[in-house]
Parts: sequence; C-alpha cells; structure tokens
Amino acid sequence: MTHAQVEQQTASENNPAQITLLKIREWGACSGGRDWFREKFPQGGTYGEVMTGLYADKRYSDARWLADKAFDVKNISADFIESDVRSIIAATEGIDVDPGNYAQAAFSGYDARAAFSGYGARAAFSGNDAQAAFSGYGAQAAFSGYDARAAFSGYGARAAFSGNDAQAAFSGYGAQAAFSGYGARAAFSGYRARAGFSGNYAQAAFSGDGARAAFSGNDARAGFSGNYAQAAFSGDGARAECTGENATIVFAGLNGSVILGEGGAANLTWNDGTRDRFVHLYEGEDGIEAGVLYTVKDGKVVRA
Repeated sequence: MTHAQVEQQTASENNPAQITLLKIREWGACSGGRDWFREKFPQGGTYGEVMTGLYADKRYSDARWLADKAFDVKNISADFIESDVRSIIAATEGIDVDPGNYAQAAFSGYDARAAFSGYGARAAFSGNDAQAAFSGYGAQAAFSGYDARAAFSGYGARAAFSGNDAQAAFSGYGAQAAFSGYGARAAFSGYRARAGFSGNYAQAAFSGDGARAAFSGNDARAGFSGNYAQAAFSGDGARAECTGENATIVFAGLNGSVILGEGGAANLTWNDGTRDRFVHLYEGEDGIEAGVLYTVKDGKVVRA
C-alpha cells in the first residue's frame, strides 16, 4: 500500500465535502468506480473536484450515484455548497462564456452547458443533462429536462426545474428555486432563500438565516442551520433537522419527524383511526429538547 493510499484512508470522514476511497467503499461503490477514483484521486478529493472529474470523463451515472450518497442534509455546510458551485462552474470551462450583463440564452438539445458571469442573465434548457453556472446577480434559469445541474454564486437568483433528479447549489442571498420533478437536491448557503419542491424524495439544505421551504412530495429531507427558518411538508414520511434558532416547521403529512434548535416550534400529524390530528412541539416545554429527533406515535410525542 502506498503512502498516498494511507493518507486517503485515514483522512477525516467527518467532512461531508471530502470524498475518500474508504468513504465510497462504505457507500457501496462498484469496482469500476473505485478503480476510477483510485486513479484520479489517490489522496481523495472534495465533492466538487470529484464531480467535476466524473462529468469530464462522461461518467454521468457515477455522478448521480455520488450526489445521492454525498448529499446528507444533516451534514451539508457552506463549504459543501461552495464546492458544488465550483464543480459546476468548472464543468462549463472551455465553452463560450457570456461575460456581459443581461445575457439571454435558450437550449433545446441534450447535454447543454452554459456559463454566465454578468448580471441579469436568463437561460432556458429543455433537454436532459444540462449544466449551467451563473456568477452574477439576478440570474434566472429554467430547466425542463432530467438530471440538470445548476450553480448560482450571485445574489437574487431564481431557478425552476421540471425534470427529475435536478441538482442546484446557491451561494448568494435571496435565492428562489422551484422543483417539480422527483429526487431533487438543492443547497443554499445565503440568507432568505425560498424553495418549493413538488416531487418525492427531495433533499434540501439551507445554511443561511430566514429560509423558507415547501415540500409537497413524500419522504422529503431538509436541513436548516440558520435561524428563523420556516418550512412546510405536505407529504408523508418527511424529516426536518433544524440546528438554527427559532425555526417553525409544519407537517401536514403523516409519519413526520423533526429536530428543533433553541426556540423552535413544530407540529406533527397523526391519524387516530378516524381523522388526522396535530400534536405541537415547543423546544424547552413539556420535555422537548433541542437536538433530539422526535416523531409521534398514538398521539404522543416520542424520541425517534
């Protein structure tokens, strides 16, 4: 075993942005994927670096697999989000970049790539596997195909995704995003983000204050590390983890679970055999503690 391999396998497993051979083995990577990773990243690499390498080598299915494994809402940090933004920007290198303001672009084919560095850019993609990077303010983007990836590093970005398996990363403030397909993943590191997800299995992470999010599909996962987050879940099996203060979380679907920070409040829904009923949770009252995962069984709040 080489020294490089030793360094890789003993690297910190607590950093969600760092990908190592040991980590992907634990996740169940195939032998071909492990061989590729060992050759390209003998000492490991950040999530963004590995995603960039996978897309450069056209290993799209491996990229989707890695995104699914690495995106854990309870571990997403601003560093992870910035790493994802950089990876998508890097994936657009080598193509024509519009550096001016108020650029507009439309793409109807597959595998489109676009990069915009000016303000007020607008882009629309109707094909699959689109990738877009926006570094200016006030960007707007719409994606109707599958497997889209988008990164926004400026303020006031707006994005809409109607296909499945979309991935989006926003590092600026005031972002707004809407996802109507299944398996969406979104990460927001700026303040006052707003997001809506209508498909199942959505995953979202918000690290800034004042986030607002709505999830209408089942089995949604959301993490909020900023203060004053507000979120609503209408599907069943949702889970929200709030480490920031004064979060307000509402579950209209059944079998929800929640972690609250200080000053947080939430409701969980259960069915008594006749009708749905609400149970309310207030951190610091009736034994509800910050940092503990709760659910409801037979009308009573219990630790999950």
